[in-house]
Amino acid sequence: MAARAADAGARGGQLPGPPGGGDPVNGKRIVDLSHEVYEGMLTHPWMPKPTVTEYISREQSAGFLTGGVSFHQVQVTMAGSTGTVLQVPFQYYAEGPDLAGFPVEHLVDVPIVVVPAAGHPEIPVGVFADLGDLEGTAVLLHTGQDRLWGTSDYFEDTCFLAPETVDYLTEARPRVVGVDSKNTDSGADQGKPAQHRLLGAGIAVLTSLTGLGSLPRTGAALTVLPVPVAGAGSFPVRPVAVIEEADRKDA
Repeated sequence: MAARAADAGARGGQLPGPPGGGDPVNGKRIVDLSHEVYEGMLTHPWMPKPTVTEYISREQSAGFLTGGVSFHQVQVTMAGSTGTVLQVPFQYYAEGPDLAGFPVEHLVDVPIVVVPAAGHPEIPVGVFADLGDLEGTAVLLHTGQDRLWGTSDYFEDTCFLAPETVDYLTEARPRVVGVDSKNTDSGADQGKPAQHRLLGAGIAVLTSLTGLGSLPRTGAALTVLPVPVAGAGSFPVRPVAVIEEADRKDA
């Protein structure tokens, strides 16, 4: 991606703002928590790989535009669970809000609580000890499995929430529960209790996050806005954490 960005800058389309991307802007640091989506990338074995097809080429557009101007248009085909994904209740509940109907206020500037959960194939409720009130927060479970992204191991073995953990979270009422692994449920459990119960409680679910290790335990805020696709319950997203540098807390 860095090479593509540098090339774009050399040919035009230079991005505004400070160089380096991670530099604080107005006292805030922005951390991208998503994986890149690209043609042919590894996905769940049962899902089609995304395709990115040229719809209008620069050469074609130059033929009907004037002054040496051209543009590029693509058609992207992918499943709703590709890359870093947001799930809303409609995914499991036909009467629940879909991506177009889910309230955006639940997804903007949500206080983040990062919960260390590495080394737990089945994430126990004990990881939440002494965290206090989680209502209205974004609970992001840092398992470290994002290090396997891009390999078949990422999709063959995953952490998942223990039943007691699901009980705890549905009662705690966070706005969002996120993980840096492929799923909140065990692949062997076809009842999908974590997704079913969390979404049933109106809690949005984020999967396949990355970069949680660069966040403070508290003091950051999550914003993740999906494309408002009517009739869809999941879609790739680009969540970001905003850290007020003066107020960060490394618990």
